[in-house]
Amino acid sequence: MDVALEALIARRKLLPGARLPSERALAEALGVSRNSLREAMNRLAARGRITIRPRAGATLAEPPAQWTERMIAAPLAPLMKVDPGYDHDIFEVREALDGTAAYHAARRADGVDKDRIRRRFDAMEKLHGEGDLLAASHADAAFHLAIAHASHNAVLTHVMSSLFGLLHTSISQSRQKIYAVPLTFDALSVQHRTIMDRILAGDADGARDAADVHLAFVRDTVRRVEEDLARDARAAAARDVGDML
Repeated sequence: MDVALEALIARRKLLPGARLPSERALAEALGVSRNSLREAMNRLAARGRITIRPRAGATLAEPPAQWTERMIAAPLAPLMKVDPGYDHDIFEVREALDGTAAYHAARRADGVDKDRIRRRFDAMEKLHGEGDLLAASHADAAFHLAIAHASHNAVLTHVMSSLFGLLHTSISQSRQKIYAVPLTFDALSVQHRTIMDRILAGDADGARDAADVHLAFVRDTVRRVEEDLARDARAAAARDVGDML
């Protein structure tokens, strides 16, 4: 019975927070008694799969964020404070996840998903030139997470959320500086728009390719900025030594 109920949730592509059909409708759809259905729903509620509220019915629960925080973010956070190079490892993982999210978003996004992606894109565009580099970075993450949500894959969404959370806790000058370079922002804007357009058009392969191009650009730009910062630091240190002689 539990399996049949899970299969119905999957067929109807219900997202976390979505209200399940009434008990009567579910029993009819599954061809079972309401008592049997009620027992199955109670078991799913006990596992945290659904939330049942008196007079409000049942809703699909969010996957426990504590799991991804405990298993992904918590072990990596202290390492990233010691060695920022872990950021590059996260980018490598994102290169796999972002393309997958864009691919499935193009296949599965409904009207609500597409509207959310458009709004997140517009928020990024509005922040251009306002000087709040941290807000621009967070808006960028919100755009990509909207795409992850549109993939209708709860596990993918929570894993990506944890990775972005890690990046936000260790946002360095180099990450912020990306958004301070006009030509760089223009390139990012074009890339984001391309990803969005491919998703809205339902072009799954094109969306994945656009996401791959974008992540490669971000990775290379971050490395270039970090190299420039390191070079400037070395030059400053050399000048200080020269002044002491």
